[in-house]
Amino acid sequence: MIASAYAAPMHGAPSPASRRRHAGRDRGRGRPVRVTVATVAALAALVSGCSISFDDPSTATTAPPTERNEAPSSTVRPADPATSGFPADWSPAPLDWAPCEFDPTLDCSELEVPRDWSEPDGPTLTLALARRPATGRSEGTLLTNPGGPGGSGVDFIAGGPLSDETDQRFDTVSWDPRGVGASTAVECDAGVQDFERLDSQPDTPQEQADLDAAAATVSSDCGREAGDLLPFVGTANVARDLEAIRLALGGEPLNYVGFSYGTQIGQEYAALFPTHIRSMVLDGVVDPNLSFTEFLTAQAQAFEQSFNGNANACADAGVAACGVADLAGTYDRVIARAETQPLRTPTGALGPSEIAVAATYSAYVPQGWRELGPALASADVGDGGKLADLAASYYDFGGYPSYAAVVCIDTPPPSGAAAYREFARRAAEAAPRFGAAVANEMLPCATWAAPAVADPVPVIPSTVPPILVVGNTGDPATPYSNALAVANRTPNAVLLTVETDGHTAYGSSTCVDRIVDAYLVDLELPPPNTTCR
Repeated sequence: MIASAYAAPMHGAPSPASRRRHAGRDRGRGRPVRVTVATVAALAALVSGCSISFDDPSTATTAPPTERNEAPSSTVRPADPATSGFPADWSPAPLDWAPCEFDPTLDCSELEVPRDWSEPDGPTLTLALARRPATGRSEGTLLTNPGGPGGSGVDFIAGGPLSDETDQRFDTVSWDPRGVGASTAVECDAGVQDFERLDSQPDTPQEQADLDAAAATVSSDCGREAGDLLPFVGTANVARDLEAIRLALGGEPLNYVGFSYGTQIGQEYAALFPTHIRSMVLDGVVDPNLSFTEFLTAQAQAFEQSFNGNANACADAGVAACGVADLAGTYDRVIARAETQPLRTPTGALGPSEIAVAATYSAYVPQGWRELGPALASADVGDGGKLADLAASYYDFGGYPSYAAVVCIDTPPPSGAAAYREFARRAAEAAPRFGAAVANEMLPCATWAAPAVADPVPVIPSTVPPILVVGNTGDPATPYSNALAVANRTPNAVLLTVETDGHTAYGSSTCVDRIVDAYLVDLELPPPNTTCR
């Protein structure tokens, strides 16, 4: 399988061992988010002609901010049930914080919420929360989500992912969304490893039949083991859970930083509860307007483009720096050889799917060729260990069932194996190296045990306060085109352009950190068309 829809930020996350210790799993994945077909380069050129640039990060605070915005009243009026789907008379039980067992410097708690928000008196599920107390005098609470779907916010908080400034000023809180980790989870892993080991780019009828059968097994296992939960894990319900957490924390206006898929949660929340927000940062932006097939096809194209860029950079750097003279040729040779003879690794064999995962994962970080080149050099002489390590970094993010449970119902997928096979064929035409693998990672959606939710695409009204949208021009997981599209259609949004590669920016750029922190702490926004370099 290969990266297809969502991912957590690559900075500040806890180690794989930490994630496994909390979530109780040793497999998972971090995934890039939806992309558009428009090229990042063209959009960057469009904006750069009128941008304010910060080449030196220390100059980020010298540009005059926009006029300070007034925060919403400290008393937020109840949401309208007709537009939010949130019951007017629902109130949370008080949170009972206690030191976390896995890290006593953090506080942990749980919150009971309705499984189905349209039936608030029906069955409930449990959300696991963690809080990192402010290192200074707390000025409020900041909520954050690392992405996924399937990313554990509890483990994310344990990694100290935000800046020193926000750590000092805010109590930082995150949670395992419904279906994830220590919350009431979608647990149906039995057939996942068998599915992931199969060739995700089948080139014989038997390989396709095996892949179809394994995907259907994953779907049926999840229907059997988690069928009561599957219809209720979509993003709209996660956004309502975020409102429940805000209320449980005392009802103050929301401060929120969402990364990657966490930006979709943020957009959904802003559409449902626009007047309940004080500040919101969306970094590594999902565009919910894209359909299931659109975002996966465009995703494959974006990773193909990133791979080609890495191949060119490798050639320019030379063998001594990159490990191989021809990164693309070596990749093609290694993956073709693995079709008939999987690579050896310290823990077993490595097949074509894992090699594609490794190549895609390297695009998450700037100069990913520095990781991928040496790994391919070793693989070219039969040692797949370094490629296996890259693939493991991808798989270690979060559980596949909790990831698929959201992706398969948030937007309608092709229904049935035949329709899905045609989609994968078209994706392969659009992106020859990665298209089929990107599409087929989500093949269980073709026979998923819960129907796609008919929630409309979130429309954020003009009553929302300013939202800061952050986009990297070289982010192949959530390309800049997404950030531009979301910023253009979101009332009062301000776009911060970051001229860098890699996935998400806050926490990895001093320039970005200073701008984001000024907004979160003092509600000071950068001028329009600001660029960090």
